[in-house]
Amino acid sequence: MKSVKWYGPYDLRVEEAEEPKIVKETDALVRPAYVGICGTDMHVYKGYLNIVPGDIIGHEFVGVVEKVGSHVRRFKEGDRVIVSCWIADGECWYCMKGFHTQCVNINIFGMGPVYGETYQGANAELVRVPYADTMLLKMPDDLSFEKALMISDGLPASYAGIVEAGLAPGDSVGIVGCGPIGLLAGMCAQSLGASQVIAIDLAETRLKVAKELGMITIDASKQNVGEEVRNLTDGRGVDLAVEAAGGGDVPLLTAIEITRKKGKISVIGFHVLDYSLPAGQLWLTEKRMSFSIGDPITHGPVLIELIRKGRLDPTRIYSHILSLEEAPKGFELVDKKKAIKAVVKIKP
Repeated sequence: MKSVKWYGPYDLRVEEAEEPKIVKETDALVRPAYVGICGTDMHVYKGYLNIVPGDIIGHEFVGVVEKVGSHVRRFKEGDRVIVSCWIADGECWYCMKGFHTQCVNINIFGMGPVYGETYQGANAELVRVPYADTMLLKMPDDLSFEKALMISDGLPASYAGIVEAGLAPGDSVGIVGCGPIGLLAGMCAQSLGASQVIAIDLAETRLKVAKELGMITIDASKQNVGEEVRNLTDGRGVDLAVEAAGGGDVPLLTAIEITRKKGKISVIGFHVLDYSLPAGQLWLTEKRMSFSIGDPITHGPVLIELIRKGRLDPTRIYSHILSLEEAPKGFELVDKKKAIKAVVKIKP
């Protein structure tokens, strides 16, 4: 089968790979239809997270069930499915509580041995999916693969960043970082009743998309972010700030700065380092900070309905749709910030 393999920083190759097989009877084999190029994948692409050379990259995908193990009860060959990017067993204490991203057997596709066992990635013509009865979401007939794709990863992260932080109708929301996750968080806030969404970024291309989506934009390279936000919120700051940039303490500090007293800060950006945060200021102003990864298994059914009802349309942020052979080019476009959301289309 064709696949996209990682051999080192910025070195992706489209090559033949051995087709996966059912290893445990709770497995399914899924033929991907669409695969998203996600910000987490970019950490692998650049070599910040090292996987084994020759491993297949990618984790956000939807497709069709090719085969199931004998212990799979909820799915059969031919089912159209959304695949949770986060691998969870569905049986541990955390899973039983609905906390799948904290499963004792947590893993993720295409990230090598970071969690122990390696699961090959989604940029391939066939993928082994463990714990299929937990991991798969059946797609309604009226939902397209294209619209469902980001329920696999990006959309639950964005939705969790709004809902788990406690957005109330009428709240003002500030989005720090307008990549795909930030833009989707802004769209979720709009659909759930935010009075205004303020999008903050350094990139003109991203701010242009945010403006097209109906958000107020602030160019952090040219404007004083804190001052501009206060001017838009009667001097107070936003009710909820969403940090969706990741990668350092500056976005976190910006989110803290633009939040009003007694306001909420939701962190959904990708962070692996520890930082010094202004605990004294947070205490004095009674700001509350929460962290969310995003759980496709828990939030997937709600997101399916929001898309079906026309309240969310993730395809509005897709900038490039490429073939599997063009996938390395897609990673390059995202890395050079020439693409907002690049998507690999494998099957019609």
